[in-house]
Amino acid sequence: MHNNPNSDFQSNSQTGFSAQANQYRLPTLMLCFVFIFSALAYGQAGAEKPVKEPLKRILFVVDASQSMWGQWEGKPKMEVAKLLLSRVIDSLERVPGTELALRLYGHQFTYPPGRCDDSKLEVPFGKKNHARIKAVLRNTNPRGTTPIAYSLEQAANDFEGMTDSRNMIILITDGLEECGGDPCAVSRALQKRGVALKPFVIGLGTGMNNQLDCIGTYFDAEDSDNFATALKTALNQVSKDLTTLTVELTDSKGLPSVTDVAMSIYEQEKKVLAYNFMHTMNEKGNPDTLFVDYQPVYNLELHTIPSLHLDNIRLEKTTHNTIKIPVSQGKIKLSTTNPMPFGKELYGLVRRCGEETILHVIQGGQTADYLTGCYDVEVLSMPRLLYEKIEVEENQLKQIQIPEPGVLVLQRRSPVKGDLFVEYNGRLVWIYSLDSESVTAESLVLLPGNYRLVFRAANAKRAAYTREAAFTIISGKTKKVKL
Repeated sequence: MHNNPNSDFQSNSQTGFSAQANQYRLPTLMLCFVFIFSALAYGQAGAEKPVKEPLKRILFVVDASQSMWGQWEGKPKMEVAKLLLSRVIDSLERVPGTELALRLYGHQFTYPPGRCDDSKLEVPFGKKNHARIKAVLRNTNPRGTTPIAYSLEQAANDFEGMTDSRNMIILITDGLEECGGDPCAVSRALQKRGVALKPFVIGLGTGMNNQLDCIGTYFDAEDSDNFATALKTALNQVSKDLTTLTVELTDSKGLPSVTDVAMSIYEQEKKVLAYNFMHTMNEKGNPDTLFVDYQPVYNLELHTIPSLHLDNIRLEKTTHNTIKIPVSQGKIKLSTTNPMPFGKELYGLVRRCGEETILHVIQGGQTADYLTGCYDVEVLSMPRLLYEKIEVEENQLKQIQIPEPGVLVLQRRSPVKGDLFVEYNGRLVWIYSLDSESVTAESLVLLPGNYRLVFRAANAKRAAYTREAAFTIISGKTKKVKL
């Protein structure tokens, strides 16, 4: 056994391999194992104190690029957009608990050439700024290019520090991205970071849905009537009934101390993804409050290793909802003498004890969180190492120390056919077949241990010409074998 005092787990033989022959070959990759917890047994949305309706913040991102001079029912598109948007802003002035902001793009620099940073928050969020937004719209003339991705990226700053509200973006445009950005990727990042919910996109014209619907919920406004309908529909979605939800990830003492875990919430009936959140502690050190539609029945997936599922979640509209999920975790670290001990990155396959399902692939030098319990780790070295029955305990680090390898150099003048074996308990265990076409030197990075080559000349016609070469690999040393 490798007696390394810095290692919590060592392999179970002198050469570091399991005695079970079927562990020397890579098992078939299987689907990730999950624990299924019923909502009744491990968590239930509980009714607590009355919930205050969250503030709604709506950012209008409006295209003011040169193409908005295009005619629409005998008028420039910009004029139609100004008129209909101003009417909507008038109506929102009478809606309590709603704040608006206006970002324009393509309005400051003339095209050509235009500028791809031509985007500005003209009216920030605030109370009773409706008249100011309408005045800015009224005095805006289309001029420049269409930096949609940059504008959405900057929109994150428009919501800076506004975590207590339901944040929405309504993008109004008549064209596609013209600055080489990826508005779809930017939109996904905004949603993943929790800056804003899925944006609404209103396209002024036809044929843009294939390029713009990846940004958010897309409305194709072929004329002014459709534009008005799209605005109304988007605002109705913004005004959907919401409730508040806190997800408490509890340790073995029942305290909500676990965080920094991704969560996916699915609508059970539709079987569609509704929300993604990264579990976060707020300024007070408590689990952050989420704003979600109260109506659907939800299934929640917690992306731990293994993942946890919580199904049949029903929320109350008029009360704050709390879900508690037991999540006791510890850590495993795959320690190596250097980042690439085998001339390439080293990986380990993590499974539950005695099971074939691969839960995770851990990289050499990496520390990863796992639910408490028993795990096997198969390291993809040469030969492979199997560390069995690793008990992960809460808040404890289990370190797996990989022995420093040595190097085997095979020298030959002509092609040979042969196999490389490791000697284990009086048996030869196959680990590698030689390159029968090569006449040059071949180098292999191997774990320390006793090995044997069985080979013959490639053109030999008798088994009697078989030869053997036994040798030992020592950590950090090079062994040359002439064939």
